[in-house]
Amino acid sequence: MKNPPTIPIQGCAPVAVKANADDRGCLFEIFREEWAGAFKTVQWNACSSRAGVMRGAHVHLDYDEFYTLPMGRVFIALRDIRRASPTFGNSIGFEWSAADGFAIPVPAGIAHAVFFLDDSVLAFGLSGYWKAELDVLGCRWNDLDPSLTWPAESARLSPRDTDSGSFADMLASYETMSAIA
Repeated sequence: MKNPPTIPIQGCAPVAVKANADDRGCLFEIFREEWAGAFKTVQWNACSSRAGVMRGAHVHLDYDEFYTLPMGRVFIALRDIRRASPTFGNSIGFEWSAADGFAIPVPAGIAHAVFFLDDSVLAFGLSGYWKAELDVLGCRWNDLDPSLTWPAESARLSPRDTDSGSFADMLASYETMSAIA
């Protein structure tokens, strides 16, 4: 693992992954339950995106995620919106490449956005099953934390992300839904 960033958010410490490379390519070990930061996963997804695509900012109420990057290069931003967390309000944005050799746990309550610098594949495990009706919380990517320096001024967005509201609205909705859940 190359020198991973220090992520100032509880539960998001980078986890080394193993690459078994040869002249044909690479077999990545992207998850082992025995790794630090790992948790029981019930669903795995792979997100293939073109350079210039932004996914997020989103936050989940009902499951943790384990992000791996087997191919490509992205800029990822994280912000802790869990009021009970000792790292509430902390955020970070950094460039991440498949060659870096680490994964990132993203607990429920961590707002996240991923900007794809190159055509890339982001694979991620979930601790609970994805449910469309609960996947509704988000904000404009450039409102996640105004102090973040993004690598681009614009991005290709989904309709959902295009119509997302402010960070303040996302935080209020997250706290309301968390109290009910």
